[in-house]
Amino acid sequence: MMGIRKYIFHKFEKPTGVIGKIAGRYMAVENKSLNKWTASLLDIRDGDKLVEVGYGPGKGIEYICRAYQNVSLTGYDISADMKELAESRNSDYIKERRVTLYSRSVAEASEQPETFDKAYSVNSILIWKDPVNDLRVIKEWLKPNGQIAITLQPHEKGATDETAEENGKVISLYLKQAGFQNITVHTKEMKPVNAVTVTANKKIENSNNNVLKNFNRVH
Repeated sequence: MMGIRKYIFHKFEKPTGVIGKIAGRYMAVENKSLNKWTASLLDIRDGDKLVEVGYGPGKGIEYICRAYQNVSLTGYDISADMKELAESRNSDYIKERRVTLYSRSVAEASEQPETFDKAYSVNSILIWKDPVNDLRVIKEWLKPNGQIAITLQPHEKGATDETAEENGKVISLYLKQAGFQNITVHTKEMKPVNAVTVTANKKIENSNNNVLKNFNRVH
Protein backbone atom coordinates (compact mmCIF):
# COMPACT_ATOMS: atom_id res chain seq x y z
CA MET A 1 0.00 0.00 0.00
CA MET A 2 1.23 3.51 -0.84
CA GLY A 3 2.71 5.30 2.21
CA ILE A 4 0.88 8.40 3.45
CA ARG A 5 3.72 10.78 2.46
CA LYS A 6 3.90 9.31 -1.04
CA TYR A 7 0.10 9.38 -1.27
CA ILE A 8 -0.08 13.06 -0.37
CA PHE A 9 2.71 13.88 -2.86
CA HIS A 10 0.70 12.03 -5.51
CA LYS A 11 -2.28 14.21 -4.66
CA PHE A 12 -0.18 17.34 -5.23
CA GLU A 13 1.01 15.91 -8.54
CA LYS A 14 -2.53 15.39 -9.85
CA PRO A 15 -4.93 16.48 -7.10
CA THR A 16 -8.21 14.53 -6.96
CA GLY A 17 -10.99 14.01 -4.44
CA VAL A 18 -11.20 15.57 -0.98
CA ILE A 19 -7.48 15.37 -0.20
CA GLY A 20 -6.73 16.74 -3.65
CA LYS A 21 -8.91 19.79 -3.01
CA ILE A 22 -7.28 20.32 0.39
CA ALA A 23 -3.93 20.20 -1.40
CA GLY A 24 -5.24 22.77 -3.87
CA ARG A 25 -6.25 25.17 -1.10
CA TYR A 26 -2.86 24.71 0.56
CA MET A 27 -1.13 25.52 -2.74
CA ALA A 28 -3.25 28.66 -3.12
CA VAL A 29 -1.98 30.05 0.20
CA GLU A 30 1.60 28.85 -0.21
CA ASN A 31 2.06 30.19 -3.75
CA LYS A 32 0.51 33.62 -3.14
CA SER A 33 3.79 35.55 -2.90
CA LEU A 34 5.38 33.41 -5.61
CA ASN A 35 2.59 34.25 -8.05
CA LYS A 36 3.05 37.96 -7.41
CA TRP A 37 6.82 37.72 -7.73
CA THR A 38 6.64 35.68 -10.93
CA ALA A 39 4.29 38.20 -12.54
CA SER A 40 6.65 41.05 -11.58
CA LEU A 41 9.44 39.40 -13.58
CA LEU A 42 7.34 39.37 -16.74
CA ASP A 43 6.97 42.59 -18.68
CA ILE A 44 3.17 42.34 -18.70
CA ARG A 45 1.59 44.98 -20.92
CA ASP A 46 -1.90 46.13 -21.78
CA GLY A 47 -3.56 43.63 -24.11
CA ASP A 48 -1.12 40.79 -23.46
CA LYS A 49 -2.21 37.18 -23.83
CA LEU A 50 -0.70 34.86 -21.21
CA VAL A 51 -0.63 31.11 -20.65
CA GLU A 52 -0.08 29.40 -17.29
CA VAL A 53 0.98 25.76 -17.13
CA GLY A 54 -0.05 24.03 -13.91
CA TYR A 55 -2.52 26.65 -12.68
CA GLY A 56 -3.65 24.57 -9.68
CA PRO A 57 -6.50 26.28 -7.79
CA GLY A 58 -6.19 29.36 -10.03
CA LYS A 59 -4.77 31.84 -7.53
CA GLY A 60 -2.08 33.06 -9.93
CA ILE A 61 -4.63 33.67 -12.66
CA GLU A 62 -6.84 35.55 -10.19
CA TYR A 63 -3.93 37.76 -9.12
CA ILE A 64 -2.91 38.66 -12.67
CA CYS A 65 -6.48 39.42 -13.75
CA ARG A 66 -6.86 41.78 -10.78
CA ALA A 67 -3.46 43.43 -11.13
CA TYR A 68 -3.51 43.80 -14.93
CA GLN A 69 -6.93 44.86 -16.15
CA ASN A 70 -6.62 44.35 -19.90
CA VAL A 71 -4.91 40.98 -20.25
CA SER A 72 -6.31 37.53 -21.00
CA LEU A 73 -5.13 34.14 -19.76
CA THR A 74 -5.28 30.52 -20.86
CA GLY A 75 -4.47 27.80 -18.35
CA TYR A 76 -3.45 24.15 -18.60
CA ASP A 77 -3.50 21.72 -15.67
CA ILE A 78 -3.77 17.93 -15.75
CA SER A 79 -6.14 17.82 -12.74
CA ALA A 80 -9.89 18.08 -13.38
CA ASP A 81 -10.43 18.89 -9.68
CA MET A 82 -8.00 21.81 -9.90
CA LYS A 83 -9.89 23.04 -12.95
CA GLU A 84 -13.08 22.99 -10.89
CA LEU A 85 -11.46 25.04 -8.09
CA ALA A 86 -9.86 27.47 -10.54
CA GLU A 87 -13.12 27.97 -12.43
CA SER A 88 -14.95 28.73 -9.19
CA ARG A 89 -12.28 31.22 -8.14
CA ASN A 90 -12.19 32.93 -11.55
CA SER A 91 -15.84 32.60 -12.61
CA ASP A 92 -16.26 36.34 -13.29
CA TYR A 93 -13.16 36.47 -15.49
CA ILE A 94 -14.35 33.39 -17.38
CA LYS A 95 -17.71 35.07 -18.01
CA GLU A 96 -15.82 38.13 -19.27
CA ARG A 97 -13.91 35.79 -21.62
CA ARG A 98 -10.62 36.87 -20.13
CA VAL A 99 -9.84 33.38 -18.81
CA THR A 100 -10.02 29.96 -20.49
CA LEU A 101 -9.06 26.82 -18.56
CA TYR A 102 -8.28 23.28 -19.72
CA SER A 103 -7.67 20.06 -17.78
CA ARG A 104 -5.04 18.56 -20.06
CA SER A 105 -1.31 18.58 -20.57
CA VAL A 106 0.61 20.94 -22.82
CA ALA A 107 1.42 18.01 -25.11
CA GLU A 108 -2.33 17.41 -25.61
CA ALA A 109 -3.15 21.05 -26.36
CA SER A 110 -4.04 22.43 -29.78
CA GLU A 111 -2.95 26.06 -29.45
CA GLN A 112 -1.72 27.78 -32.60
CA PRO A 113 1.89 29.04 -32.93
CA GLU A 114 2.60 32.63 -31.88
CA THR A 115 -0.60 32.92 -29.81
CA PHE A 116 0.80 34.22 -26.51
CA ASP A 117 2.97 37.12 -25.36
CA LYS A 118 3.95 35.57 -22.01
CA ALA A 119 4.07 32.12 -20.39
CA TYR A 120 4.66 31.15 -16.78
CA SER A 121 4.51 28.29 -14.30
CA VAL A 122 4.75 28.22 -10.50
CA ASN A 123 5.80 25.08 -8.60
CA SER A 124 4.75 22.63 -11.29
CA ILE A 125 7.67 21.91 -13.63
CA LEU A 126 8.95 19.05 -11.45
CA ILE A 127 5.85 17.00 -12.26
CA TRP A 128 5.92 17.61 -16.02
CA LYS A 129 6.54 14.26 -17.72
CA ASP A 130 8.83 15.75 -20.39
CA PRO A 131 9.86 19.31 -19.39
CA VAL A 132 12.06 19.99 -22.43
CA ASN A 133 9.42 18.87 -24.91
CA ASP A 134 6.70 20.85 -23.09
CA LEU A 135 8.92 23.94 -23.12
CA ARG A 136 9.46 23.49 -26.86
CA VAL A 137 5.68 23.40 -27.33
CA ILE A 138 5.28 26.54 -25.21
CA LYS A 139 8.03 28.24 -27.22
CA GLU A 140 6.05 27.61 -30.39
CA TRP A 141 3.03 29.25 -28.78
CA LEU A 142 4.97 32.40 -27.91
CA LYS A 143 5.19 35.35 -30.24
CA PRO A 144 8.70 36.44 -31.37
CA ASN A 145 10.73 37.54 -28.32
CA GLY A 146 7.89 36.33 -26.05
CA GLN A 147 8.78 35.84 -22.38
CA ILE A 148 8.63 32.84 -20.10
CA ALA A 149 9.07 32.59 -16.31
CA ILE A 150 9.41 29.27 -14.47
CA THR A 151 9.25 29.46 -10.66
CA LEU A 152 10.11 26.73 -8.19
CA GLN A 153 10.47 26.53 -4.40
CA PRO A 154 11.84 23.16 -3.24
CA HIS A 155 9.57 21.16 -0.94
CA GLU A 156 11.31 17.81 -0.70
CA LYS A 157 12.61 16.58 2.64
CA GLY A 158 16.03 18.05 3.43
CA ALA A 159 15.77 20.83 0.83
CA THR A 160 18.04 23.85 1.37
CA ASP A 161 18.83 27.13 -0.36
CA GLU A 162 21.47 25.18 -2.29
CA THR A 163 18.69 22.91 -3.55
CA ALA A 164 16.93 25.97 -4.94
CA GLU A 165 20.15 27.08 -6.62
CA GLU A 166 20.56 23.67 -8.24
CA ASN A 167 16.93 23.76 -9.38
CA GLY A 168 17.66 27.06 -11.09
CA LYS A 169 20.52 25.45 -13.00
CA VAL A 170 18.35 22.51 -14.07
CA ILE A 171 15.49 24.75 -15.27
CA SER A 172 18.03 26.91 -17.13
CA LEU A 173 19.32 23.80 -18.89
CA TYR A 174 15.79 22.76 -19.83
CA LEU A 175 15.13 26.20 -21.32
CA LYS A 176 18.41 26.15 -23.24
CA GLN A 177 17.65 22.70 -24.65
CA ALA A 178 14.20 23.94 -25.66
CA GLY A 179 15.79 26.79 -27.64
CA PHE A 180 15.17 29.83 -25.43
CA GLN A 181 17.61 32.73 -25.11
CA ASN A 182 18.49 35.40 -22.49
CA ILE A 183 18.13 32.83 -19.70
CA THR A 184 18.37 34.46 -16.27
CA VAL A 185 18.03 33.00 -12.77
CA HIS A 186 16.36 35.15 -10.09
CA THR A 187 16.44 34.18 -6.40
CA LYS A 188 13.76 35.11 -3.87
CA GLU A 189 14.70 34.82 -0.20
CA MET A 190 11.96 32.87 1.56
CA LYS A 191 11.38 30.59 4.53
CA PRO A 192 12.04 27.76 5.00
CA VAL A 193 13.83 27.61 1.62
CA ASN A 194 14.57 30.16 -1.10
CA ALA A 195 12.67 30.11 -4.39
CA VAL A 196 14.04 30.61 -7.89
CA THR A 197 12.47 31.95 -11.04
CA VAL A 198 14.18 31.42 -14.37
CA THR A 199 13.18 33.84 -17.12
CA ALA A 200 13.95 33.61 -20.83
CA ASN A 201 12.83 34.79 -24.25
CA LYS A 202 11.87 33.08 -27.47
CA LYS A 203 14.61 33.50 -30.04
CA ILE A 204 13.91 35.84 -32.93
CA GLU A 205 14.92 34.25 -36.21
CA ASN A 206 17.66 36.09 -38.04
CA SER A 207 16.08 38.25 -40.73
CA ASN A 208 18.74 37.16 -43.25
CA ASN A 209 17.75 33.53 -42.64
CA ASN A 210 14.12 34.43 -43.29
CA VAL A 211 15.07 36.11 -46.57
CA LEU A 212 17.06 33.04 -47.59
CA LYS A 213 14.16 30.74 -46.68
CA ASN A 214 11.76 32.85 -48.77
CA PHE A 215 14.26 32.88 -51.67
CA ASN A 216 14.53 29.09 -51.54
CA ARG A 217 10.75 28.72 -51.53
CA VAL A 218 10.44 30.88 -54.68
CA HIS A 219 13.30 29.15 -56.48
